[in-house]
Amino acid sequence: MSTSSSHYFREAIRGAERCGLDGERLLAEIGATRIQIEDPTWRGKSEQLARLMQLVWLALSDEFMGFTEHRCKVGTFAMITHGIIGEETLERALRKGVLFYGLVTDDIQMELEPSSSGTLALKIEFARPDLDPNQYMHEFWLSVWYRLISWLGGSLAPLEKVTFSYVRPVVRIEEFKYMFPAVYEFDAPVTSLVFRREFLQNPIVRSKPELKSFLSVAPLGFMTIPADVFSYGRRIRNLILPERKLPLEFPEFEEVATRLGIGEQTLRRKLRQEATSYRAIIENIRRDIAIEKLVRGNHSVAELADMLGYSETRAFTRAFGQWTGMSPVQYRDHFRSHVSQPSRRSPSQRTG
Repeated sequence: MSTSSSHYFREAIRGAERCGLDGERLLAEIGATRIQIEDPTWRGKSEQLARLMQLVWLALSDEFMGFTEHRCKVGTFAMITHGIIGEETLERALRKGVLFYGLVTDDIQMELEPSSSGTLALKIEFARPDLDPNQYMHEFWLSVWYRLISWLGGSLAPLEKVTFSYVRPVVRIEEFKYMFPAVYEFDAPVTSLVFRREFLQNPIVRSKPELKSFLSVAPLGFMTIPADVFSYGRRIRNLILPERKLPLEFPEFEEVATRLGIGEQTLRRKLRQEATSYRAIIENIRRDIAIEKLVRGNHSVAELADMLGYSETRAFTRAFGQWTGMSPVQYRDHFRSHVSQPSRRSPSQRTG
């Protein structure tokens, strides 16, 4: 189960309310609460966030979800992807996509800039960044293009770096290593994805029937890690968690490779290409289950450590601190102190 930071839920709701939508109704539709999304430690299912975005798209008839001055009509992205999937290479698809959006909107301006070092930067600039003060749409738009190129190429696209024209965020920075596996540069002159141009010379491996399936669940494909649902990272996760039995048992890497019908060295190389590793996949699984069990159960820290396959409680506590910035006990106390408070609706900012 892939999860997303409360930051993205919170900002989606704030943007919707600024445009006059009923935030409480939207939250009820996806099975979330105001208290949850206002808690910086809460994580929701990526499926919930995708559903929220779909609801806002439809309600506003705007794929930019109210974070730009003018609407981008629903269906624009689908039209553009149908126009680029027939291109010979990923770079040509990227160039045509930038050209298309340049024709349909001035609210998000994109430009491609090659370098002598063998990279190609996709530079993105918002005409009204004040409408997206917490960079919700900035990061979603980066994710859209990174994951689209990765999906078209059949594997996670290697990035040289990602630059952001705003200060380093504190709470959600951990999220970035999953969203954009690369070196980050903040307070940069421009927001950009810097691709390794060699990868962009690869052919598009997807077909139009596959595109139709991909678009049918949009925007979920832009929130699932890794970007390619058929990636080896995703296949390993599904192999480990078919029934979510506890305590978790993690097979040896050799067994995983055998069950996937691939050699160990080849599998390691495939995972490196997807900017992950077997250890990272295991820790991601542990993190999601640990948070779920902490907020919904009464297990001791020692019991949780055992459930998640840690040989020592302190190893689990140390790992949990790296994931959340808190100990398991602090996290549970923090969460319960929030849910014990009465729900209060935040005043909505509405525009005419």
